[in-house]
Amino acid sequence: MAISNRPWSNVTPADYPTAEAFCRACLIDLNPPGEEKVKENCKLPVYEPDGDLNRNAVHAAAAALAGARGGVQAPAEAKRRAARRLIRLYRQLDEEPPESLRRLAR
Repeated sequence: MAISNRPWSNVTPADYPTAEAFCRACLIDLNPPGEEKVKENCKLPVYEPDGDLNRNAVHAAAAALAGARGGVQAPAEAKRRAARRLIRLYRQLDEEPPESLRRLAR
């Protein structure tokens, strides 16, 4: 998998061709199973529309889970799963995950 260092502020949900594609790029998908995907129910995108992992998005997602930008409106278990996935992504980036992320993943 390719890793991008592109500024994450340059990527918006509108850049993804479908809600399904956007939700695949996110760490949290709150859409009911079997129903049509809605972008608003997907949170913490970390993959670019072309599928590359974005280093800056991983950092932004970790910050949001820690409460930055008002935090993430999602159930606690969804946040825990997202934190665990982020820890794995940090390893792919050869970076040490923040302690706040490790605490949330427990």
